[in-house]
Amino acid sequence: LLVWWGKGLEDAVAVATEHCANTKDPKWVGRLYGGGSEASYLAEMIVSFYNKNVHTYVAGPLFTTAEHAIINKVLGYVGWDPAISAGIFFPGGSYCNLVSYICARHRRDPDVKQRGLTKPMKMITSIYSHYSVDKSAIMMGLGLDSVIKIDFEATSVEDFEKIVVENNVFCLNSTFGTTSYGNLESVKKFDEVMKKHGVWHHVDACVGACALFSNKYRYLTSELVTADSITVDCHKLLNITMQCSCVLVKEGKLLNECSTVTAPYLFHKYGNSVDHSQRSFQCGRKADGFKLWFCDAVDDLDKQATMVYDRAADFHKILAGDERFNHIYADSPSHICFRVRGKEEIDYERAVEGLRRRGLYIEYYIDFFRLVPVNESFGEEQLRSVLDEIYDVVMKEC
Repeated sequence: LLVWWGKGLEDAVAVATEHCANTKDPKWVGRLYGGGSEASYLAEMIVSFYNKNVHTYVAGPLFTTAEHAIINKVLGYVGWDPAISAGIFFPGGSYCNLVSYICARHRRDPDVKQRGLTKPMKMITSIYSHYSVDKSAIMMGLGLDSVIKIDFEATSVEDFEKIVVENNVFCLNSTFGTTSYGNLESVKKFDEVMKKHGVWHHVDACVGACALFSNKYRYLTSELVTADSITVDCHKLLNITMQCSCVLVKEGKLLNECSTVTAPYLFHKYGNSVDHSQRSFQCGRKADGFKLWFCDAVDDLDKQATMVYDRAADFHKILAGDERFNHIYADSPSHICFRVRGKEEIDYERAVEGLRRRGLYIEYYIDFFRLVPVNESFGEEQLRSVLDEIYDVVMKEC
């Protein structure tokens, strides 16, 4: 390669390696994703080498078939019937959430697809939900005022129903593994109200759906079966390379109904039920589903998923016994959240910057630190070292 491209290649690689953080490093603990598994690297190489588009079955039959097969397997983990339910891979969890809300709106008012919105429609989400709910409301033409944010635990069933009736609510969004805390939101108490008023329940499980792949922790996902749609990010805790996101819809035909259009120059009838072309709002689509199929075939996804939750449980115990820190959100199955004791005012932005200068990548949320054990290389020894560095920086530099 150096002979072919000369010193330009060497210089370009040097720039990349010098200025990019190594996401496989044990000190990379601040994000909800890691460095990626070796199997996912290989799958990514295969996808890139063949450079196939999966906008239609004919364009990428192997990759489309693999996507179809792995979607059906994940549907089974949820407890849905693949003959009725469906799914598709999109570039990122935010996009998957958006498509779910469009399906929800289509079920409430199918005519919107043709004539557009003629009356206000609103959706409910948690005060802890991801910002993609707001972004989706903008993109759908609903507006930010259409997003009603409530505290699920503090809101009574009676108050919830009142909000639904008075605001023409078509969808409720809950989060199975919040970004900041990792908590698994339950809206089971609202089930009857949602059924009564035809409110779609979407679960943003970008973080928590990792448990679906763990035989030990799949029980955590027991309430997902009652949802209408689910978003899964396999590039997060499952440690598959970016991006690997899919949306699952219980009433699968809605994926087609809300987006199907006529395009005879592209959409041909080949009599193949595996064709996903009319499930997607986009044309060009990368074969991200193949990556999950490939990793499921050659790697141990159960081991990775179980490792994340096992280590989080162990780390909770370690942190609870360390008097230097105030351990918070101890019931989170994946996130380790804590504050440093002994200092009333902490400049978290400065602390994080100081830690990055030491090569430690960790995140904070308002007034606490958060780490997530995605990389296998991050064990008990590394945790204790990270805690020592955090304490040292906070006490000396903040």
